[in-house]
Amino acid sequence: MHKDLIVAIFVPTTGEGKMPGCVGTGYPVTDDLILTSRHVIEPENRDHRKPTRVRWFHDKPADGKPPKWTSLDDHQNANVRVWTGAGDLDAVLLRCRRPEYLCKFPVKLPTERKPRERESWQSAGFARANKRDDVREPGQFGGTLRSMAEGASFFEVVEDAQPIAEEQWQGVSGMPVFVGSELLGVVKHVPPNYDHKKLEAVPVWRLFQDESFKKALGIDDQRERLESARKLLRRLLERSDAATDDFAAELGLPCGDIPSCREQLIERLLVEKLPLERLFELALSVRDKRRGKKDTVGAQIAQDLMLTILPAIHDAAVVSDVRRRKSDSSVCPLALPTKLRTLAEIIMAAADRRAASLRPQPSKHADPEGVASLPEPPESGRDPDGKQFSRDWRIHLLETFDADPDRFENAFKDFLKERFIPSHLRSLGADVSEAELLDTIAAQLRLEAEARDGGLTYYFIARMPNDSEAREKRESVLAQLKRTFPHIAFLRLAGGEPLNVEWERYSKLRDLLYHDPEADR
Repeated sequence: MHKDLIVAIFVPTTGEGKMPGCVGTGYPVTDDLILTSRHVIEPENRDHRKPTRVRWFHDKPADGKPPKWTSLDDHQNANVRVWTGAGDLDAVLLRCRRPEYLCKFPVKLPTERKPRERESWQSAGFARANKRDDVREPGQFGGTLRSMAEGASFFEVVEDAQPIAEEQWQGVSGMPVFVGSELLGVVKHVPPNYDHKKLEAVPVWRLFQDESFKKALGIDDQRERLESARKLLRRLLERSDAATDDFAAELGLPCGDIPSCREQLIERLLVEKLPLERLFELALSVRDKRRGKKDTVGAQIAQDLMLTILPAIHDAAVVSDVRRRKSDSSVCPLALPTKLRTLAEIIMAAADRRAASLRPQPSKHADPEGVASLPEPPESGRDPDGKQFSRDWRIHLLETFDADPDRFENAFKDFLKERFIPSHLRSLGADVSEAELLDTIAAQLRLEAEARDGGLTYYFIARMPNDSEAREKRESVLAQLKRTFPHIAFLRLAGGEPLNVEWERYSKLRDLLYHDPEADR
């Protein structure tokens, strides 16, 4: 959670007082959408003559003054209420763009996963208890949460440092419930009789059951992604009845009729969303069985099956966000919620609705890179003295990007000409202008990204420094390249979970994909 993005919401009401109204909390889930509670903006005594207002508490306006309240019903915020939950879905999406200063903090769509028992949560909200000098400041909250029944409308969170009186909680409605970097819920209620220690939250996974909610967020391609994966899996399994038998046996599926068994297997793998640990163990078991029988085709299918399934079942919110913004020149670089290059390829493959494709690992513990990642890694074993290696495009480009962003733009264009333009066309000299070559590259990238049988978006993973001046310099260079090559996705690995957690979670995938050269001797 980026606590700098917390939003105070003020809804005017009828009644006495200098400025009667209700206060709530919100949090952005896209560049221009704030998620909060429905009842925050629908109080019984709502004064419809006056606008709802928001304040980005941690904004830093250019004039140096404190952040102001912004009206949400002027000409710039038409159709403010984008989506409203019905019944027990006490939530709403409000349209409001972030201030310029806060655009540097990446926004991630909420997750559709369910809360797990005793997970640690954190948040910030505008509780009355945090009122100082007549100003509500965002208080910091956290504790543990509880899992929920499938049919329940809310889950419970326990607060470690609760206010001393129930009314002091007022203002936290709409507060996001974060577990790590994942937004799992929206606070809606403080139940009585629990000494103010518990809060009730609307689970985001139930919001995702509403098609209009997903459409409002731009998440409308999940069905297409699953259907593409079904076709790919069907083609894979049709290549080996033996591998199909092995997978079915591992999952306890009846396998008398191979075509029927194949379809059951596909649905089990795609729809039931087995835990990653189970999927990796399944693939490793089948791969080892096929290798034991000298069945190289079957062993390869076990690997390819995982590389098809993982993009298909990846978090729909993350995938939709990347798919929607990967060609957006105003978002550069695009932040991915991971630190692993392997997972970056899985996310990009999901956005393209294709199987992940990874380059061979140089070692068992390496984090394999996607084939669409630019520039390509050097070939192993080609350079005994190291001189050629030092001149490799990859090394040259990455070092140039780190040391001299101004030179990087031209170096990157030179690399693309080497990569995508045949040598006989590059050698024509004056007969082919620089502009013609770059336009040709841009056209080729567009054709590959928009291919009807499965697109391929090439991407460049940029290392971004903490220093703001150096960071802005690199962002400017990438933005210029993005305008020239809109179908290259310029990415940064922003991370979500701690590296050790991600590394351990995907360790068996590295085991599955690694091929020991000694095994061929």
